[in-house]
Amino acid sequence: MDSPIHNTDRRAFLKFSGSAGVGLAAYSNLSTAAAVESAGWQPAMYRANPLRSAASTLTPLPPLAAMTLNRAAFGVAPGDIEDFNARGASDLARLTSWVDEQLDPQSIDDSDLESRLANPAFRTLNKSLTQLWIDHYRPENITWEERVRPAWEILYATMTRAIYSKRQLHEVMVDFWHNHFNVYAYETPNASVWVHYDRDVIRPHAFGNFRQMLEANAKSTAMLYYLDNVDSSDEGPNENYARELLELHTLGAENYLGIMNQWDVPKDSQGRPIGYVDGDVLEVARCFTGWTVANGHWSDPSDPDTGEFYYRDFWHDRFQKYVLGEFIPADQAALQDGLRVLDKLAEHPGTANYICRKLIRRLITDEPPESLVASTAAVFHANWQAPDQIAQTVRHILLSPEFRTTWGAKMKRPFETLMGAMRVCGAEITLNPDDNDSESLTWLMEKTGHLPFSWIPPNGFPDTRTTWQGSTPVIMTWHIINWLMQITDAGGHFKLDVLNQTLNAPELADPANHTPRKLAAFWFERSLGYPPDASQIAKAAEMLTHSDEYTGTPWGLDEPIDLSQDEWPHYWQSGLRTLVALILMSPDFLQR
Repeated sequence: MDSPIHNTDRRAFLKFSGSAGVGLAAYSNLSTAAAVESAGWQPAMYRANPLRSAASTLTPLPPLAAMTLNRAAFGVAPGDIEDFNARGASDLARLTSWVDEQLDPQSIDDSDLESRLANPAFRTLNKSLTQLWIDHYRPENITWEERVRPAWEILYATMTRAIYSKRQLHEVMVDFWHNHFNVYAYETPNASVWVHYDRDVIRPHAFGNFRQMLEANAKSTAMLYYLDNVDSSDEGPNENYARELLELHTLGAENYLGIMNQWDVPKDSQGRPIGYVDGDVLEVARCFTGWTVANGHWSDPSDPDTGEFYYRDFWHDRFQKYVLGEFIPADQAALQDGLRVLDKLAEHPGTANYICRKLIRRLITDEPPESLVASTAAVFHANWQAPDQIAQTVRHILLSPEFRTTWGAKMKRPFETLMGAMRVCGAEITLNPDDNDSESLTWLMEKTGHLPFSWIPPNGFPDTRTTWQGSTPVIMTWHIINWLMQITDAGGHFKLDVLNQTLNAPELADPANHTPRKLAAFWFERSLGYPPDASQIAKAAEMLTHSDEYTGTPWGLDEPIDLSQDEWPHYWQSGLRTLVALILMSPDFLQR
């Protein structure tokens, strides 16, 4: 699974990607790249000068339904627009109804998703942390594939949820928190216990209380190993977790004051230091000594070796500490030093500002308005002990005027584009570690630079358009969409069956409506959630006119085609799939 694609699949991918190149040339004025510079595998964020214009070419402000489903969900699935628009008499009423329902995920019937996750190929999703540890990490005689299987199963379960779950906002927020508390998944022991990290640490707290999430994260096996706190003791306090706790998880680098005496840090009106310094990092590291994993360590005969959180008392630095303007007494009860630090960080206004700026960046714009950051942080800070603190904060953002009046300031990252494409097309696709197409998709997604849980540094995947509008992630995403249009199940049926969805659409029931122009208009509106400009429809529709190029007779944009044909000289079905792929590659589909 560490190289999850067969050579035959790679040859097929290269074969299919060729047709996408032809389509992109025909559709060049909608391309986000001026030209195809490179099809190399290096993610754009590691390349020099990757930026390209990706401005929207269509409606400056789409209908609110489309804006909401492309930002607070993983895109528009069939029926979503109609459901949203039936929720009230005004935009705000409809948005409020949708948001409030999504913030109560248990009220939403998700039985279709649950039946998909009940696939026997998912063998680890219900295992306890100790079962994962014993079955997938401790044995010496198992394969690497079996060691990392929990990580792969969560990857495919995450994709399945993004495509099929009706609890879309919850999935978006789970994705956000995975990036905020980033851990690289595909190495042991993290991979072996990844089900626990996703299921028990991130998901239960996605709409809950940040302080509780912070503690669950600090005690998680994956994070303890990833940032090395598993080995932190009084003899060698490890600063990795302490620094990232301050710099990435809570106060953020924006509140880092550098090398300064702790006593000299200015205080706010409540007597709190306005930020943190290097001395605080060192003291926080001392507070978390002894926070480790029950891993059978040679120094501790009582260690149960279960893979669970474990406090090794004799590793803890028991002396007095000074953190963020407060003396922490010596010889406190077990865990109390660290728990007090988490309290102080969760309550600090700087944490509220930092977290809320990131949430607004995820849900609205790369450049969060300071007025919205301030009002959102006020909600977050005032409710820092509330069980639904995060839900209240997200609700404030989504119901804000800025959410309803801002568009074109975000670009979908490859994972979001691909999951959205499958939602649009009503994909019938089974994703699991035992499926060849699933492994191929994983291999291809690695080349975009945005395979979930694969970001190695602790800061998580970037969430600004400048990172993702470079040629490599965009072109590789285009190739994958084209590949998805070609794959079939064991019975030869396309997994993205755009033909039958076209034929079954009420507005296209009459074959006389199967003109290139009307087919392009249908799939544009289906994909974006709103009708595009007529010139864009015409340009995309030209793709279908090329299906008759061998006869030497131009095919009119308003001349019906026979969608029952897919042989020379009329490759109409193949042309339709290419048309839909091109629409899913357009700059407007990439807007978030």
